[in-house]
Amino acid sequence: MNLKACLIAVSFWVGLSFQALAQPAAPGPGALTVIPFAGTIDLKQASIDVKVGRPEGTRQFVLNGEMTGRGMYHLKMDVSHVPLPYLDVAAVVEGDLKITGDDPRTQEFAGNFKSSYMLLNYAPFHDASIRFAVRDRKFLIESMQVGGVLGSGEVQLTGKRQMNLNVDVVSADIEEVSAIIRAVRGTTGPDPLGFTGMMKGAFNVNGTLPRPYVQGRLAAFNGRVKSLDFDTISTDFDGQFPQINLKEVLITQAEGLSFRLSGALDVSDWAGLPAQVRLLKKSPTVTADDKRREWVFKRMQTSDDMRTEFKYFFTKDDRGDTEAVLGIQKSIGF
Repeated sequence: MNLKACLIAVSFWVGLSFQALAQPAAPGPGALTVIPFAGTIDLKQASIDVKVGRPEGTRQFVLNGEMTGRGMYHLKMDVSHVPLPYLDVAAVVEGDLKITGDDPRTQEFAGNFKSSYMLLNYAPFHDASIRFAVRDRKFLIESMQVGGVLGSGEVQLTGKRQMNLNVDVVSADIEEVSAIIRAVRGTTGPDPLGFTGMMKGAFNVNGTLPRPYVQGRLAAFNGRVKSLDFDTISTDFDGQFPQINLKEVLITQAEGLSFRLSGALDVSDWAGLPAQVRLLKKSPTVTADDKRREWVFKRMQTSDDMRTEFKYFFTKDDRGDTEAVLGIQKSIGF
């Protein structure tokens, strides 16, 4: 490939990607914007060492890179409190990039990068990693990990940027996820739902921004929503973002009611979520087969190995006669 063009393109991309670091050269409309930019691009040694940001400032982006083989580069990026929209990011990102082919129209890229010492809005955050490729006009995410969240998929680099992404939530703190969403949205103040606990599940994102189709299943454990303490909340969902259909929300409490919710939420109306949740359809939790239905309306965990459940039974015998019984069932584990 054309190494000179590659290095110049990288330095140009660095300058444009961090316009938040720029300072106006003169006040008033139409003033030129100056991006502080210093460093060395050594075409002979195939290396780059560039700093974006004011020398005396704390907000800087430093890119170091060198050729390690034909079409192979090792890159290190030191991001020092770069203000992205609503987020302040600091991290060290390091990895390898391989470029195959000499024709810019058919070149293929493959990369493997990891972050360390990551801060998000000045608070410690999970390290991240990504292994990707660019070919056939697609950005292919072979694997991605941010804490306990894994991802893979592809994004078209032409047209409407069609995407197909799979996300596997192995474990995530709901308060942390909520804080990031509020920051990205530019929303101030606490979570209107007061949602806490741990979350896991999986979902797919397919389509184009800003209205992709999402589908999946998520579950939350040992948390709280508003004044409701819960043992588990699980739901299947789908919809054209931001309209999300909740197909079957099951809420259980270690020592309380168990019930189901269903309905739709507009997640773009963040402040109005509590009112939307109150409008969801509520129904008792019922398990059933051909001869028996039962509703556990209260569960009491008296110890680690003993549980008492208050149930309403509705049974049918072989002759078709039915009987309703209100009873108590005690379970003891050994």
